[in-house]
Amino acid sequence: MSQVSKVRRSIAVLALTAASVALSGCGESASSPATGAAPNADRAAAAKGVSSDLNLDECGKPTRTIKHDLGTTTVTGDPKRVVALEYSFVDALVSVGMSPVGIADDDKPDRIIPGLRSKMAEYKSVGLRATPNIQVITALKPDLILAESGRHKAIYDQLSKIAPTVAYPSLNGNYQQVVDSEMSSAIALNKCDQMKTRLAEHDKVIEGLKAKVPAGETRKALFVVTSEKGFTGFPPKAYTPGVLSLFGIQSPLADDSGDASVSLTLETLVATKPDAMFIAGQNGKTLADTWEKSPLWQEVPAVKNSTTYKVDQNIWSRSRGLLASELIAEEAIKNLYGK
Repeated sequence: MSQVSKVRRSIAVLALTAASVALSGCGESASSPATGAAPNADRAAAAKGVSSDLNLDECGKPTRTIKHDLGTTTVTGDPKRVVALEYSFVDALVSVGMSPVGIADDDKPDRIIPGLRSKMAEYKSVGLRATPNIQVITALKPDLILAESGRHKAIYDQLSKIAPTVAYPSLNGNYQQVVDSEMSSAIALNKCDQMKTRLAEHDKVIEGLKAKVPAGETRKALFVVTSEKGFTGFPPKAYTPGVLSLFGIQSPLADDSGDASVSLTLETLVATKPDAMFIAGQNGKTLADTWEKSPLWQEVPAVKNSTTYKVDQNIWSRSRGLLASELIAEEAIKNLYGK
């Protein structure tokens, strides 16, 4: 049994005794420019792992003011019909025992990782994550929409007219931002206690996996996504390298630009000198397959040391949620240390 599974079994027993907050109600919802009081320190301390500026003092209120990247949104009662416009928001919903009625899944339901799909009811696809279908979303009559603050900024006003909409970074969000977005989503959903239980579970999973990492690790591991024409590396500020850094596994790329990803040539890859590589390849032949035939490829330390690993793009790149981070960490540690 994996470390993730063992910890989850023990946490499940504790979760049965955890108090849950579910206040019912109805009313109007609205959005406005960002305002709000500082969060309550006691409540912040009760949610380990989240940033101190989250408005945790809204937890449990019948009407809650949610601060997010595109302003503030008022949510009344307990949302039941939720549309998720990114995979990380699917994780947030499943983490608190809910299932979305609609998902922007790129019309590819298999992209939702099995550990989430198995806990969900049937849902309606609302199309592409980059350009979700407004008409389909409207027809679902949601009472909350979880949007991506970069991708959906231009349609935020449209979405807000359909239902209260909160927006967080996911596509270019780092690990901490994604953790914060899950807790903030839980505030909107009136599921704070459930998310605190899940975050406590997550923390124990991470700590258990850290115990498997030898002291003094200095190797640099590069995470890349490769396609037919591209080989894209992710610097320290990106989500997956942030997960790996929790275990002392650092990225060899510089962290001196505002970019969340970097396009690499074979020459720059050689110059980067990664000690290990985790390669998420799209279906079909990729640029990495072509590079493998070049003598330059053999100069990469990860290739020389046979420490290149093919990984699932859905888990390692697209999902960006608590479960995905646990699976990424478990797979990385197993590959690097054989544990």
